[in-house]
Amino acid sequence: MNFSKTNAELEGLILEHDLLDQVEPGGSVAKTMLNLKKFAVLNPSHRVMTDRGERPLAAVLVDKAIEIARKERGAAALLEKLERYLNLDGYSLMFCAVDGLFETRKEPSGFTISMPAFAELPESASEVDLLLSANGFETAMRHLESARENITQRDWEAANGQCRTFLEALTDAIADDLYGADAAPLQGGLAKRRLLADKGFLSRAKHEFGEGKGHAFLPGLAKLLHPDGAHPGVSNQSDALFRLQAVVVTARWLLKRHESVLQERAAP
Repeated sequence: MNFSKTNAELEGLILEHDLLDQVEPGGSVAKTMLNLKKFAVLNPSHRVMTDRGERPLAAVLVDKAIEIARKERGAAALLEKLERYLNLDGYSLMFCAVDGLFETRKEPSGFTISMPAFAELPESASEVDLLLSANGFETAMRHLESARENITQRDWEAANGQCRTFLEALTDAIADDLYGADAAPLQGGLAKRRLLADKGFLSRAKHEFGEGKGHAFLPGLAKLLHPDGAHPGVSNQSDALFRLQAVVVTARWLLKRHESVLQERAAP
């Protein structure tokens, strides 16, 4: 979403927040806007002065996007798109009631975190990306990125499917990395999760893994992630985001445990 339609508006925004030394003019609105967005992404803690005191630049830009979206003809579609991207980072739009001539309507008033701060969802997502990259779990990385991309494109059913495939790719990769010789002849999925349980990486006693009709966490999560197949209309934004959040938190737990096993093996 672009914040300005002219160079004058964009330069005014940069001057207002004292960003001349940080954001290089690109010669066009599109290029200068790209430089501004890059700086905000690479410097999430950079603070600028506003009428409400010092605030992170990223938050100021989101507020500006909300302000502009409210004025556009396609406001509903723009706000829906903005909220999808905010949701992926663990935030949601806030709305207030505004009295109109004939009815009360809802208008966006800002944004807030979607979950309590202690849940650390954005931090979990970032750490998962780092751990996947550090361990070379590229197949799992691709499926997680596809799940996120499907959500931005409003393809909820495909996102659910990618979440489930991501979880399976991750447990396969952990089994291959920790117990390569035993994992090599096995097919992926259930067989490798069974191996992780046999080796003690997953606990049957604590119901982290189980088979048959017993209730266990990972088998239950796998069923929850994609219960209805890829048929359009059987899922929605809230469902897809919940599944993505659940799988990200689970992935962080598995990756941290994987990290601990590697550290124990490396200890003298």
